Amino acid sequence: MRLLRGVAGAPFSFAWLLVLLVTTRVQRSAGHRESRRIQRRNSTNLRRLRTEPSRVLTSSLFWLDDHRWWPYVPVFVCVVAPAERRLRWWRWLLVGICAHVIATYVGQSYLRVLIRKGRVPQRLENARDVGVSYFVLGVAGALSGYTRRPWRSRAQAAVVLALAGNAAARPTFTEVGHLTAFVVGLAAIPLAPDRDLRPYPRLPDVS
Repeated sequence: MRLLRGVAGAPFSFAWLLVLLVTTRVQRSAGHRESRRIQRRNSTNLRRLRTEPSRVLTSSLFWLDDHRWWPYVPVFVCVVAPAERRLRWWRWLLVGICAHVIATYVGQSYLRVLIRKGRVPQRLENARDVGVSYFVLGVAGALSGYTRRPWRSRAQAAVVLALAGNAAARPTFTEVGHLTAFVVGLAAIPLAPDRDLRPYPRLPDVS
């Protein structure tokens, strides 16, 4: 019963997770070469963003960069679904989509600069760039607003420093996008309702 209530409280999160299961199985059955072709057709890379931005910004959210679905289950259960329950579905969707779109364009703009400077090859204009990480990090940033004080600011600072350090150590468009997405989520915290009434994580009452 508790499981059903949890799913009912975050229907979009679990429906999305189910869709990802289906598309992951499609990639597995298609074989390595066809799977890569599917990913590139739905990638938010520079080439696709120039020709069909609306389609790939949407479709890229329903394909994973690898053939393993199960590692995303705890991410959706522990981050994406709790964010939907607290933000309500429309705020959750707004924050996630904004993070996805802004992080995509920031990351790809960074890649364009690297290409123009000759620091990375031109072929990366057609790089594979699909997945849910920007959306997830965006709603995670907003969800951090529900962390109890004084741990809230400490947790947020730790994540920002970790993502910034990762981007500095591995300065790729993906890592720049990850940092951007989380910062977008942090900026959206004022939209989050009942932050002191519905803390995350919810700790057991020991009184």
